[in-house]
Amino acid sequence: MKLTFLHSEAPHRRLILIFTGWSTGPELYRDMHVPDGWDLAVAHGFADLDLDLTLLEGYYTVYLFAWSLGVWAADRVLPKERITAAFAVNGTVFPVSDQYGIPGSVFLGTADNLSPRNLAKFRRRMMPDSESFKRLFPDEATPSEVKALADELLYIAGCQDGNAMPRLEWTRAYAGANDRIFPPRNMLDAWRLDPDVKVIESDECHYMNMEGIVNGIIADTMKVSGRFTAAARTYDAHATAQQMIAIHLASLLSEKVSGHVGRMLEIGPGTGFLTREYLKFLDAGHTDFVDITVTGPFPVNGSAEYHVRDAELWISECGESYDLIVSSSVIQWFADIPGFLRECARVLRPGGVLAISTFAPGNLGELDRFRPSPLLYPDIKLLETTLTPHFEITVIEEDSIRMEFESRRQLLLHLKHTGVAGSGGTSASPVDVTSLTYRPLYLLATRIPQ
Repeated sequence: MKLTFLHSEAPHRRLILIFTGWSTGPELYRDMHVPDGWDLAVAHGFADLDLDLTLLEGYYTVYLFAWSLGVWAADRVLPKERITAAFAVNGTVFPVSDQYGIPGSVFLGTADNLSPRNLAKFRRRMMPDSESFKRLFPDEATPSEVKALADELLYIAGCQDGNAMPRLEWTRAYAGANDRIFPPRNMLDAWRLDPDVKVIESDECHYMNMEGIVNGIIADTMKVSGRFTAAARTYDAHATAQQMIAIHLASLLSEKVSGHVGRMLEIGPGTGFLTREYLKFLDAGHTDFVDITVTGPFPVNGSAEYHVRDAELWISECGESYDLIVSSSVIQWFADIPGFLRECARVLRPGGVLAISTFAPGNLGELDRFRPSPLLYPDIKLLETTLTPHFEITVIEEDSIRMEFESRRQLLLHLKHTGVAGSGGTSASPVDVTSLTYRPLYLLATRIPQ
């Protein structure tokens, strides 16, 4: 197996790792847009399962996107502790299976009868149309290339363990109803063996738009920054839900902390919804504000510093200690929320308080069917698992805020004026949607001594 880097610029610490399908290589992803601050690498070739994992060292966050037989390969070779989140696209961990993968007779028949012509037919069946097939596979394979690919299939078949279960903790699986390689019913049955894996069904063929999936899940910080900057003048007037969330978070915080604190950190203050609320009942000797856009200044009593940075990377480099960390409606954009919370634990003094609001699964769910890949939100289970070793949790709760709009146009203006569409966008205009449901999740916890 080979690992080819298509985009790598030091000192990036985030990696998009694609395990591509059989008979395909890095060329399918050479023109793929890569979010700012991320590298892109493609694992390909199934002649063996040897992969130099030292190439992954140094990455703080690794998002895995595995397609087709690449799902099985990734599951076999990658250590789960190195993977931040794993997404399976039209594949399973059972590549040769009459019930959970490609039926054995089909799989072995493909290997036994492979020829340049049959390989071209196979690749055409993967694609949505002839134009895509000709663009991605302009050249016919040589007899030697076909022989090597047939050997790869036989190698995979020989590696099968009928009792094997997933080794990785898969986050989400995508299953296309028009897949002509992996039977859709087999894929659904396979992923339903693990109730923790969310399955996204679509009408797509075997080859899905990987760029759309990646950019729907991973927030491009430059695009997010641009949208929030563009919405700065209109945000306060239109972000009703975010204001309600900030008020409630401040109310929870006031029951835990009031008066003077030594040093505090606010992540993503934006226009100051939360800042204005907590300044009513507490002040700090020093406050650090970190946001991807220019923010402030705010009328704090003590000293303050304003850092225009990616907060995830900033806190991972931070050498300060804090008595209080707050953030409202921000961390849902982060690539590695558990990693961020562990960094919060590192920089909080014992007895220090963490007060955060984010959004739970189902947030803005009305838009999910218009997105190539629904947004990924943390759930209470994930937060509790991450926090428990470091914090005493005082509050962890979900709520619901439903907003009704007079028309589709008013809803679209709300998205534009608040910037909440982020970076992924939608694949189509939500023509019949006139309401949005926000699902805020509140967290209040105290750092325990280690």
